[in-house]
Amino acid sequence: MTKKKVIAYYDGSNFYHHCLENYGIKGINFFDMSNQVLFLDKEELIKIKYFNCPISQQENQEAYIKQQKFFANLRKTPMLQLLFGDLVKRHLNKININCPICGHQKADYLKCPKCKKEMELIKCFRYTEKGVDVKLAINLLLDGLDNKYDVALIFSSDGDYSPAIRYVVKQLKKEVVYCYFPNPKTSELIQACSSNRLITKEMVEKSQITYHD
Repeated sequence: MTKKKVIAYYDGSNFYHHCLENYGIKGINFFDMSNQVLFLDKEELIKIKYFNCPISQQENQEAYIKQQKFFANLRKTPMLQLLFGDLVKRHLNKININCPICGHQKADYLKCPKCKKEMELIKCFRYTEKGVDVKLAINLLLDGLDNKYDVALIFSSDGDYSPAIRYVVKQLKKEVVYCYFPNPKTSELIQACSSNRLITKEMVEKSQITYHD
């Protein structure tokens, strides 16, 4: 019997935080993790697509260096392709404050934590991730259209993937499996996907790895 071709799609940040929150584990061998979820008698892993966004070197040099080492280790994983979203600089506008004394207020200024000088919010900024979910959804769709897989494993609890998943399931007649941790379990993905498989602590422990510098 010919085995079904499987591609695993990881929303890297989403998976990391939920794995840590549920089981207190950080380091994962994603080749082992993906195979733990498979029905090996009838499914065969052919590709892992891992999506993430780089940390700003300017904003956090130490975290940036650690993440780059993590990415270097990821590239050694069999079958794994690393795909990046973008880190976008966004200027702040107004911040809503619910003061227990004054009620709802809007702040226009922030204080520098070092010199305490007040600065207009418009001159302040934050970095936000952009494009990870879009790239994952596009890859899921294009790989389905190109008949690269029979089964897609989705390692994320982000309900924004639901429209793309519905198209793949209903129009392309592919299987999409929602691979989830005990918490949270997203109802939109349960409804959109063909089936769901629980990521157990035993699976995670068997896939655990220590990344060395």
